[in-house]
Amino acid sequence: MAFRSSQVSRIYVGILGASAYTRNLSADSTLDTHDVTTLVDTAKVFIPGLSGATFSIDGPLDDSAASNGQWDALTDQKQATTPVPITYMPLGTDGATWLLDGIHTNLNANSGVGSSVDWSLTADITGLSDVRGVVLENGTTITNTENGSSNDLTAASSNGGVAHLHLTAFATVTSDAITIEDSSTGSSGWATIATFTTATGVTSERVEITGTVKRYLRVVDTVVGGPGSVTRHVSFSRR
Repeated sequence: MAFRSSQVSRIYVGILGASAYTRNLSADSTLDTHDVTTLVDTAKVFIPGLSGATFSIDGPLDDSAASNGQWDALTDQKQATTPVPITYMPLGTDGATWLLDGIHTNLNANSGVGSSVDWSLTADITGLSDVRGVVLENGTTITNTENGSSNDLTAASSNGGVAHLHLTAFATVTSDAITIEDSSTGSSGWATIATFTTATGVTSERVEITGTVKRYLRVVDTVVGGPGSVTRHVSFSRR
């Protein structure tokens, strides 16, 4: 057995790499059950119902008012009232990764005597909670068109999956078309299985796919313009 300090935990909320602003966070996966016990039963009997999840996070509030900074990013996402991809890595970037689609339900700024100015956010998770994810690219900075490293997911699967993109920095390039490819060997036969909307600025996106996902995955960037750079995190979870 081995355990890890929470110092290794990392979190992305939409376009915000939120780890440096976070003190506490929690993702809770739930399953409703229905009581179907009858007169002839000698013990309670339940059947499964809807699955669900909630997410909460808090920490110190950065005083920067810069565009796409901490508070600006959070308020933009809250006002949009649409789901935002949340990627939670409780064990760090090489451990189990949760890919969640969150609707921001509550955003707070908190002040009190003898304490820092803090922020907090809660979200309801819509759809499935994909908790078997892996990190394909961890906040990597890209300057040119290139193929990412081959990631060995140990086996193929047949039930599709979900991919998350968090593009947190975008500077002096025209666009970046980001895709995910799979391969049976990790060295040849690469084919696109997921395509994100071509990025022309900071952005985040969740893409769901169906069908077979081969053993190996990689991220491909097609950069137009420059010189410049983009910084992005990409994760994937099989279903």
